[in-house]
Amino acid sequence: MRETLSRRVLVAAAALTFAAGCSNNPTSFTPGQSSSLSPSSQRIVAGMRVLPGPAVAGPIIVPLVPRDVNAPRGWPVEPARHHRHPQLLFVADSSSGVLIYNPATVNGSPTGSITNGVNAPAQLAVDKASTLYVVNDGNNTITVYAKGSKTPKLTISSGLSGPYGVTVDSSGEVFASNLNTNTVVGYKAGQTSPFETINFSTLGQPVGLGVDSSDNIWVACDSTNAVFEIPKGSSTPKNANLSGLNGPIGISFGGSNLTYVSNFGANPSNVQVYTYGTTTPKATITTGIEQNGPTLNAVTHSNTFFQSNQGFNVVGYKLGGTSPFSTLKGASSPLGIASSPLVAK
Repeated sequence: MRETLSRRVLVAAAALTFAAGCSNNPTSFTPGQSSSLSPSSQRIVAGMRVLPGPAVAGPIIVPLVPRDVNAPRGWPVEPARHHRHPQLLFVADSSSGVLIYNPATVNGSPTGSITNGVNAPAQLAVDKASTLYVVNDGNNTITVYAKGSKTPKLTISSGLSGPYGVTVDSSGEVFASNLNTNTVVGYKAGQTSPFETINFSTLGQPVGLGVDSSDNIWVACDSTNAVFEIPKGSSTPKNANLSGLNGPIGISFGGSNLTYVSNFGANPSNVQVYTYGTTTPKATITTGIEQNGPTLNAVTHSNTFFQSNQGFNVVGYKLGGTSPFSTLKGASSPLGIASSPLVAK
């Protein structure tokens, strides 16, 4: 797999700004370390800014103003009615907004985009009504878009500090991770103030979030090589004791709760696939996973798995496949991925 330094400079060029222990080796971090940045000895190019990033992946460098992309604005028109489940794939590109794709198009380009209210987006989530939730690391908000809309209907800012992850359960409760405070915060449906704050400071840095079919919230902690489950109705995380983890960042669930976890710190970087309820991977995906790149991921309604390679590309895998069938075009610094409609877990 070819390392493409020039593509990764947007998201990894400031890796040296971390405290001692976070050097060019992505696995050399201190468990439980803070995500706060030290002054950088590198000069940031004019018009760019540094944002917090996962402990393993490093900080993110993005333009002060999102760049223009050659994609139509807004959500694309849905296919004709005889298509029972028209599918959309949303990709958060930290330098250009939220790009929209047809996940069935092999090696596809964006068919639309959302930029209104978007500011250096990280993880994305979609609920059962196809409402889109966007974490904006650039201004510490979550913006919420009704199906088909390109203008936020709701903006959440209370309780957020360096937000990175987001997920939504079947009742509409929203959960987000904070890099700056090592917390996971929960919001009731339609509310903008958190009803709970779960402290992860003794467990590790919470990054990517996912939700299973029973509305249990799952949290990837890259700094401690662990994934935690927060059972529905509980505020107490429990270690899922998954083996094969090294700097996990993304976690998502497919049909029958098939579980995908991306390992940014592994050598080679990979995605581990688990049958729900087991702790040993049933498969490991390495082909198409860019070394020092895999961050957030998602599964489409048709059970296709998509993985972002931070600063490089987005690759798609058919159910059971370990080699990509598609590499999406148009995203220079992809992070979060979400799909509409939801997969039947």
